[in-house]
Amino acid sequence: MAKQTRRALQITLMVMLFFVSFNFFMLVTFPYEVLKEAVAAQLTKATGYTVRIGGMGPALPVGFAAEDIHIETQNGTASLDLKGLKVSVELLRLFTGSLGVSGQALAGKGSLNVAVSFGLIDMAKGAVAPKRLAVEAKNFPLDGIVGFALNIAASAPDANPMVAPLLAAVGVSGQLNGTADFKLDAKNPVQSTGQADLKLIGAVLKLSHPSLGLPDQAFSKALIKAKVENGSVVIDRSSGFVAEELELLTDGKILLKPDTGSSQLDMKIMFRLNSGLKEKFGFLIDAVTGSATSEGRLTMQVRGSLDEPAVTTF
Repeated sequence: MAKQTRRALQITLMVMLFFVSFNFFMLVTFPYEVLKEAVAAQLTKATGYTVRIGGMGPALPVGFAAEDIHIETQNGTASLDLKGLKVSVELLRLFTGSLGVSGQALAGKGSLNVAVSFGLIDMAKGAVAPKRLAVEAKNFPLDGIVGFALNIAASAPDANPMVAPLLAAVGVSGQLNGTADFKLDAKNPVQSTGQADLKLIGAVLKLSHPSLGLPDQAFSKALIKAKVENGSVVIDRSSGFVAEELELLTDGKILLKPDTGSSQLDMKIMFRLNSGLKEKFGFLIDAVTGSATSEGRLTMQVRGSLDEPAVTTF
């Protein structure tokens, strides 16, 4: 028995040595300059945005790392810059029957790490739902990403002509911090667990554009806190965004179903405008609530499924 064990150990070590040596050879000799240009060209073609990558190289054990990434819309109205982006495959997870992929984005002085894993058997059957999703953010700036997204939404062909100028004029700044870690079971959501605790430090809603003429809104609270237990996503009551003239508070839960679109909502969302924002946009709240005495406050009860939500305002 001891001889068989030693033999199995020798074979395992030889296989691991082969993979390590092969991967090292590939990492050293791979033409990353050619890959950089090919990736940039394919992304430009697929998205319609201009994508430029300053450099690309290997990321151990298997993966790639890019630096100085610049993404710009064709009309030049919006752009996004990242100092670095790394994507790698976690080989050790293969021995547990899963495929793990991790990524890291660097911007400013912050970082955003994301890790996902998929069951190999599930993937072979055509299922692509992740078994685990983990996020860790450290002082990751959202200015560029949010601004890029808002500008794209404002310039979209189907953008509402009344809303588009507002989207183009609004800006958001802040640094994302916190963690989220979920173990997911798509077939039996009751077995899913996890929690999220994410917050924005120094969050500011920028409204000082000349077309708006409003003061910027610095948030005293910008927090999303939730947990997954007993088959439900439960939003903590402490979650919300609070500034001097703007409040958005929410709580409730989402009852998970194997078919994600059938998951049941039971949420309450409270939105309130104060002072200058209420004077300028309060009429919109009155129009939604059907009341001239809403005082800039809108409360929504959201029920139904994710595919067909039912919203009641009061």
